[in-house]
Amino acid sequence: MLTESGIEKKLYDTPQMFTHHLRRKDYLNAALCVDWAQRVAMFIGLDEEKKAELFGDRQPDEPVKGLINEERYLKACEWCIIHGYATTRRTYQQVQKMR
Repeated sequence: MLTESGIEKKLYDTPQMFTHHLRRKDYLNAALCVDWAQRVAMFIGLDEEKKAELFGDRQPDEPVKGLINEERYLKACEWCIIHGYATTRRTYQQVQKMR
């Protein structure tokens, strides 16, 4: 069973996993990796500062760039939409079978 610090460590490993998937041009898993991290961060109630550090913050006066490059994440999401993977009716396992 993971402790809170173990979960946070895994969340901070996400940017490396995301970059790894992007380098392999595995855009589906790159997008899923970030989606998973966002949901876990929300579920455990991660501090706003840590969320901003990981995912960035869009404050108009001083925007914060996160460890996960939002522009590259949006491009991965766009690839998923173009290739038909952006539907809530499919589970992760169903998508993996389609690949």
